[in-house]
Amino acid sequence: SYRLVAGVLCMHKDGSILLVKRHPEKPTHPNLYEASASGSVLAGETAEAAAIRELQEETGICCDTVTLLYEESDECRLYRGFLAQVDCDKASVRLQAEEAVDYRWVSRQELEKLNQQKPSPVILHRGIIRYLGLERNS
Repeated sequence: SYRLVAGVLCMHKDGSILLVKRHPEKPTHPNLYEASASGSVLAGETAEAAAIRELQEETGICCDTVTLLYEESDECRLYRGFLAQVDCDKASVRLQAEEAVDYRWVSRQELEKLNQQKPSPVILHRGIIRYLGLERNS
C-alpha cells in the first residue's frame, strides 16, 4: 500500500525560495539542502493540512493556504507537492532540531546554479524542477 506524503515549497513574496539543510545524521541525503518541508499525511488529515503542518513544524513559518503544484509516485509513496507563498520575516525561520541544521533564502537563479553543480548540494523533486523551469539542458 502507498504512503501519502505531502511536501511544500516555501516561496517568499519577493520570489526567493527557502532551502533547509538536512541534519548530518538523517539516513537519507544528510547535509544536503532541500527545497521543501515534507512528511507523512496523518490519519484523518488532508494533504494540504499536512503540508501546512510540516512547514510550521520544520521551519516555524505559518501559512493559511497552499497550492497543489504536482503529484509524483514511486513503489511505496504518493507524494503531493504544494507551494506556500509567504510574507514573513526571513530571519524568523526556526528549524526543527532533529530535521535540519541551517537554512538560506535563494533566488531562482541561485537555485539553478546550485542545481547545476555536480554533485548538486540541493535535493529537488522533479515537480519543483518543472515548476521553476530548472530542467537541465542535456
